[in-house]
Amino acid sequence: MSRTPPIITGLYRNTEGAVPTRPERILTEISKSLQINRWYAQEILFLAGDEESAQDLISFGLHPYRTFSDAPSSIHSHAVHHMKHWMCYWALQEFGEVLWVDWDTINLRPLDEAFWAYCRAFDTPKFVYSPNYRPIVNCSVYYIPASWSERMRQSFEMTAAPPNDELLWAAILPSAILPSDVRERPEFWWHDRVYNVWFPEELEQITNNTYFIHVRELDYADLLHRETISN
Repeated sequence: MSRTPPIITGLYRNTEGAVPTRPERILTEISKSLQINRWYAQEILFLAGDEESAQDLISFGLHPYRTFSDAPSSIHSHAVHHMKHWMCYWALQEFGEVLWVDWDTINLRPLDEAFWAYCRAFDTPKFVYSPNYRPIVNCSVYYIPASWSERMRQSFEMTAAPPNDELLWAAILPSAILPSDVRERPEFWWHDRVYNVWFPEELEQITNNTYFIHVRELDYADLLHRETISN
């Protein structure tokens, strides 16, 4: 099998207010996520938005691969919206392609050759499709190929409110980053490979082809475990 792309995730503080604040909810998710997804600690490259976040990662026994204290001030001043996008853009320059995975995800099966082949198919980013979600694209688990580096750089110039990574991707302007008909373009979506699961009853949509679910509550892992046992 050819070399697989690096898998990354990150931690950064909310710098929107006068005083930066620790992402307490995310820190709780990290603790649960590492218990559920045992391989994350060994296989993911962990990125920190600042030295304080790096120390938080270390407190979980993780080794930050890179700390972005040197990111542009425009990124740090809106870190809660821009830092994740900046981390992915940096990784694209560093590695040529990248898979981002949020902490509040549950991995259901190993990432095999078929998964990576689909990542690289059509030379497009891959997003979770959320039809009732304002940005359309959901970046909880998403893949970016090298050919999208320049468009991703341009996305930092987009105007979006709030300017989070998903709205920056989905902004539809004369120089749109994604095509205006992206909803109807199947090559941009994970389909059943990755689902967004907000409510327990939505667990029913999972198929044998599902690799990740992005969840509202990581406790859904317990429901999945009980369902597996009952079957």
